Parts: sequence; structure tokens; C-alpha cells
Amino acid sequence: MTHTLSRRTLLKGAPAAIVGTTSAALLSHTDTAQATAVADPAAHRDAYGDWSAVTYLSLPSQKQRAANEEAVRSSPYARHLDTNLSVPSASAQAIQFGPLDPREVPSPSAQNLNRLIDPSFKTSDNGYAVLDGQMAYAQSRIVMPGVTTEMFKWWFTWHPLEKERYMLWFPQAHIDTSVADPARLKDTTLSYEKRLFDNPNRIQEWIGPSRLDAIIHFAEPATLGFDARALAKQGFTASASAVCYATPAPDIPFTLMVHIARDTSAGMELLSRYWIGAHADMARFANAEKAPAMLQNIGFNEQVAEMTAYEMSVHDMTEFNHLARILPGIHRAFA
Repeated sequence: MTHTLSRRTLLKGAPAAIVGTTSAALLSHTDTAQATAVADPAAHRDAYGDWSAVTYLSLPSQKQRAANEEAVRSSPYARHLDTNLSVPSASAQAIQFGPLDPREVPSPSAQNLNRLIDPSFKTSDNGYAVLDGQMAYAQSRIVMPGVTTEMFKWWFTWHPLEKERYMLWFPQAHIDTSVADPARLKDTTLSYEKRLFDNPNRIQEWIGPSRLDAIIHFAEPATLGFDARALAKQGFTASASAVCYATPAPDIPFTLMVHIARDTSAGMELLSRYWIGAHADMARFANAEKAPAMLQNIGFNEQVAEMTAYEMSVHDMTEFNHLARILPGIHRAFA
């Protein structure tokens, strides 16, 4: 069951809440990223058409930008720090008029993961929704000209090793990152999958005005529910998909995150999905039955789920379009 809730707009902010600490009250603000037309739209066009500059962020994000600029200034990555954010105008407009049609919103079942890669499956490139009152959902499809799946895989084995690298990705939102086994992540004699998968990555970032502190367990797509042969048949050669856990509750899965990518003539195509919260279709992950009580204890209700879904959609749109712009240069310099 999916609920159709009140409408949101990039121009009129929505509050956000993501599980950061299970003991803390969820933050509630009226700020979010705001996209406004660039001064000369004709100067910033590509296959997407017009782009919009992201010119308004929550107060915590404004402060984070200043802190990150200071942190990166003395690092080898200083020349690659770009704090100018922009997104395709059509993508920004797509989420201005409320949640997705309930008929378009999938649950986090294995069946729905495999529908995502079915060539006959059609859905909106960008959107958000709430499922069953206690799960936030966001989706995106982004084409990255000049980016390849090899660059994408390199990025996911390179950036978690230093927080200053992570800051380059979203200077206004990314705070810190670490990995359980950095030596394995650095080991270029191993495959991408052996370096990243089952090597927990703790991240801290702002999702809108709310701070997320989570542990990402990247995993083989098949262990999450994907048909590995179907992925290969459709050309998906890179995955940074995972189950995520709140740092204060590291045994309770609260997010299924999907990032699968393939190379196309237009650039790398990235499909992303986020299911955040509790749902019966998360039962294939150990301890998922504990998630409803955990979320209830921190006040993660239907309203908060909607706020989270919207803010996650904005965050994803912003960070991956920014990555598309900066990754080729960073890869040339450091790969």
C-alpha cells in the first residue's frame, strides 16, 4: 500500500529525517535544496536540456561547506573541490508536484529488483513516495556523459579511504567516511567486488537538514535479490548496492540501497533506488523484524517518512549529477 501525501517543491523546502542516532529526536526544519534557473540557461545545456543551479541549502549544509573547504584546502585534492552544484531542470521539476503515482511505487522485494532491469519496465526517472506508512522511497536514473563503469568502480574503491575525497563528491553534505578494512580496499591485485563487498563503510552526511550516521554493507547484487545473469544480459557491469544500518543499531537493517550501472553510447547510465525504513519485503535480511520497533521509538512516522523520501530524492539528484561532472577529472589525476 502506498500513500499519496502532501506536495513538495524544490522552491519551498521540506523537512527531512533519516535515522542518525536511535536515541536522538528527529530533526525538523523547513529547509531543503532549492534549484533556481541559472543566469544563462543556454550556456548550460546538454542531452538533458536546461540545467538549474542549486543555490539554497539548509543551514547545516552551508556550515558544512565552509568546514569542508577548510579541510580540503591543504590536501592533494584542493584543485578538484567544486562547490557549484547544478541539476537537470527536468529532474528538479519532476519532484515538485508530490509523490509518485502509487501504482508506480515498488516494494523492496527481490521480484521488484529484477523488474528494474527488465527492458519492458518503464517508470519515471526521478521520484519519491511512502510505502505502508513506515518506509520512505526514492528513485533516479542518471546518464553521465564522459563517465564509464570502470571510473565508477574506481571511485567506490578510492573515495572511502579519506574523508577529504568523500567531501569532493558533495561538499555541502558529506562529513566523514571510513572503511573496516582499508588495506583490502586499496589492494589493486583484488577485483572491485572483493575489495568493496563485505567491507563495511561508515559514512556521515547531511540529508537535507538531518544528519545521517550509517554503516553501508556493500554486497554482491545476487545476495540482495538480483538475478546475476539478468544483470549481465542487460549490460549492468557495476554495482554499489547495499544494505545499510544505523551506527547506534548496527544489527538492524533499515535501508536497501541500489546503485547499478552500465555503459551506453551517451555515457554511463546509473539506476538508483532507496528503500528507507521498515517493510515486510525486507524480511530476507537478518533482523529486519526489529526495524519497525526501532523506527517507532525514534518517531519515524508517515510524515517523517515522506520528508525523508523527498530529501533523499533531492540529495541523490544533487550528488550524482555533481559526481558526473567531477569524476572524469579526478580519475585522470589520481587513478
